This record gives sequence, C-alpha cells and structure tokens, in this order.
Amino acid sequence: MNSISRVAAAVALSAVLTATTSGCSQEEKKSAPKLPANFCWNAFSSKDVQPLIPVGDSLREDSDPFRFSERKRFVSCLLYVDGNYGFHAWAKMEDDETFTERSTYEAAAPDPIPVGRKGLVWNTGGTTHIACRPTENADLFPGKYLRLSIDLSGALGQNERKTLPGLLKQFTAFAEKHLTCA
Repeated sequence: MNSISRVAAAVALSAVLTATTSGCSQEEKKSAPKLPANFCWNAFSSKDVQPLIPVGDSLREDSDPFRFSERKRFVSCLLYVDGNYGFHAWAKMEDDETFTERSTYEAAAPDPIPVGRKGLVWNTGGTTHIACRPTENADLFPGKYLRLSIDLSGALGQNERKTLPGLLKQFTAFAEKHLTCA
C-alpha cells in the first residue's frame, strides 16, 4: 500500500509540473519596442536594427543633426530602451588615420570587413571610416576622414558579427550621400 501511495504521489506531482511548465510556455514573451520608420538620420533600415533592440516597454531617440563644423566634429544617435541605451551610432571627423590602429580594438577580437577603409566588427559593435572631402556644393566641415561606428548594448554577450557589416554599409552609404563626399 505504501508503494502505491508513492507512485500515486509521483504521478500527481508529474501532472502538476507538466501543467505548470506548459502554462509558462503559453505566457506572452516580452519584446522590444517597435522602431519608428525614420530614426537615426534615416541612415538605417528599421527591419535590420529592430532585432538588435533590447526587450523593454519604451523607446526614446536622442540624436544630433548630421552636420559637422570646426566646432562640431562628432555626431551621435542613441536609442534608449526603458532609459538604458540599446543602440548607438556615431560619426566623427578625423584629421588622420591614427585612430584605425587595430590594437585599439584588440581586446574585442575584431574581424576585418570589406566596408569603407579598414572596417572591423566584433560581437557588440563595429567601425569603419571613409576618406571624405566635401564637394564644392557641400558645407565646410573639418577633417579628411569620417569614422563611423555602431555599438550594441542590447547585444551584450551575443555575436552580431554577421549583422553589423550590413549596418555599417548602410551607414557608410548614407554618410557619403549626405555629406556629398568626393
């Protein structure tokens, strides 16, 4: 009789655990806030960036106009999810190419990519640069090179090395067109 009670208790416990776990799998999974059609200077496709946005309830963009001057050599676009940054794209005018030293990024174990000049990607970011001299019709801006970088806070620990080259390619095409680089 004792062993029958134990078997019955084990079966009952098994049924309770099965019901509990199947109930959990039916709960709604939390998702990332939906990106607007136009964000970060309209340089990126929302369908490519959306999977990289961390889970959360609210999304806020903080971005500078994509313009450079002697006094303004750096522009940034941050997407915050629930007050924490999840996606960061930035550009900086540089006078020379000393910033491209691979040793700067060695801790991230970067892979070279064929985007811009000396493009690199790592698990949670990437960078490249282009030579950029303004055409006659373009606004005056400082520097000979434009560094373009992306950081993914929401992808910490994930490997986005396959996604980032496409995003850097979009960013590079946008910058060349927007700044009318020669």
